[in-house]
Amino acid sequence: MLKNRLLFYCALAISGITAFSCTKEPDLIGLDLLPPGDLLNIDYIDTSSIVAYTVREDSLRTDELTLNLLGSISDPVFGTTTASIYTQYRLSKNNITFGENAVADSMVLTLVYKGIYGDSLAPKTIRVYEMADSINYDSSYYSTRTIPVLPELIGEATFVPNLSEADSVDGNYMPPHMRIMLSQAFADKIISADTNTLKDNESFQKIFMGLYLTSEQATTPGTGSILYFNLLDAVSRLKIYYHNSTDTSTIDFPIGSYSARFNQYNHNNYAGADPSMLEQFADSSANTEHLYVQSMAGTKIKLRIPYLKALAAQKRIAVNEALLVFTVEDTSGVYEVPAQLALKKLDADGDYTALPDETEGSSFLDGKSRSGKEYRFRITRYIQNRLLNPGDPDYGLMLFAAGSSLSGNRVTLRGPNAAEGKIRLLIYYTIVD
Repeated sequence: MLKNRLLFYCALAISGITAFSCTKEPDLIGLDLLPPGDLLNIDYIDTSSIVAYTVREDSLRTDELTLNLLGSISDPVFGTTTASIYTQYRLSKNNITFGENAVADSMVLTLVYKGIYGDSLAPKTIRVYEMADSINYDSSYYSTRTIPVLPELIGEATFVPNLSEADSVDGNYMPPHMRIMLSQAFADKIISADTNTLKDNESFQKIFMGLYLTSEQATTPGTGSILYFNLLDAVSRLKIYYHNSTDTSTIDFPIGSYSARFNQYNHNNYAGADPSMLEQFADSSANTEHLYVQSMAGTKIKLRIPYLKALAAQKRIAVNEALLVFTVEDTSGVYEVPAQLALKKLDADGDYTALPDETEGSSFLDGKSRSGKEYRFRITRYIQNRLLNPGDPDYGLMLFAAGSSLSGNRVTLRGPNAAEGKIRLLIYYTIVD
């Protein structure tokens, strides 16, 4: 039989206190989450219950993504990160011929912009090399993978990205794009290829294995940017301009959806990053006033809620709602925070498993940025299951940026030791006989 319906606001945060008390005033942060009229029914339980610290991401799969990232950013909190691209390019048709006495006039690489993260006004320097080993469309490639490249630079450009203005090239409309002139030696290599090399893509890619694009490293904190490109757009291609004995013409070498491609992310071992983050890498018990989430296979947060065992032993309860709330530390907007964070359970092997609340749909679990100031997760079923089965192994939770493989965003959150706005777990429940 249900007893009096009680609504408890449980602000669970690391404070070093293992017992609980109902004598303190509730923290006003988070009271906006309560239904109107229920403020008089609140008890405040002060516990040492959430353990959280920052860990490094091992690597993420980055092949055949819808976006590819390129650039370098020197973040005053996260240090310097450089994003590079490995990609194939293809014949536009089989049995390409350039005609008699063909001569390459020039060759251009174009990549269509889809966005930018960081300083959009600063010049960028992008360099292009030929790959010295092949990649395979059917293989998996991760963010730490590197492919050998030939030493000769075949293209370089320094420019300020213009993502707002379309261009007209050769009389044709082209969406905003990066344009890099490739070397004459590389163009000559293409145009002098024999007919067997140019008969089909399998033969072509044995000789022309692909391109490696990388950025000059940003070195001054607060500078640099990460460019987003759509390599699936028809304008993302190589184009050779040539003439032969009878005519002048062009031939495209598209990238497209059938080209193997992947991103490589280099965090430079987090040199110059916030010392607190580096301490958490080395020691999970280090000061956790701040926690750090970075995309591009950067950093994530491991969490545990050990107090739930004690709560389960004290009373039988039915959880009406449980909200896990994270407060953003830096809301200045200089570095845009991730649009959404993701939360997963960990199994015995450290792999991700879905929270039971995900069966209600992504909007139920939430995790979306609230005006860049806060993230909330509804984990009602997860908390109820933990309370009903306190003896089950608990391997913790992992918090990370949703879409981390194809985004440059990052965020600093207030951690368990923050003076204000620390992590909070709000549990609304009913006592059951």
